[in-house]
Amino acid sequence: MKKCKTLLAKLFLFLLLSCTCTLDAPLQFQNATQPAITANAAASYNRATIKKVQKKLNKYGYDCGTADGIAGSQTKKAVKKYQRDNDLTVTGSVNAKLLKSLGVKPVKDAPAASDRSADSSDTNELTVYITDTGSKYHANGCRYLSRSKHAISKSNAQSAGYDACSVCRP
Repeated sequence: MKKCKTLLAKLFLFLLLSCTCTLDAPLQFQNATQPAITANAAASYNRATIKKVQKKLNKYGYDCGTADGIAGSQTKKAVKKYQRDNDLTVTGSVNAKLLKSLGVKPVKDAPAASDRSADSSDTNELTVYITDTGSKYHANGCRYLSRSKHAISKSNAQSAGYDACSVCRP
């Protein structure tokens, strides 16, 4: 009986320590990914605003690639370099200080008709979302949009080579 109690106590202690380590791990992971969350602040600006930022950065010699309104890795590198060169807080994301420094005013309306593809005459076109690193387009709320999320029309996503997500099936 005493051996059984000792064994149960050891098992309980092991489970308690295992749970403690398991609970701490997500908190450490969450803190480690905090810069990624900060980098996603760019999602608070629409594509038209990001496109204006990309055009300005390209004009000033910070290569963002094509000004498409999507803050991909090349845009983030250019933003970081610009922020470093202009004594701004280096985040790699489009934020109010960056906009002010570049002289860009955020676009509050829907993207202009020139941003839509020529074949999309339907004004009620389905909006889907893409990520910074993926090759699929997703419906709003898909679990794969937890790290980054950029709105795009479904026809533009398809013409850019994105495939439909097999999980959310947009």
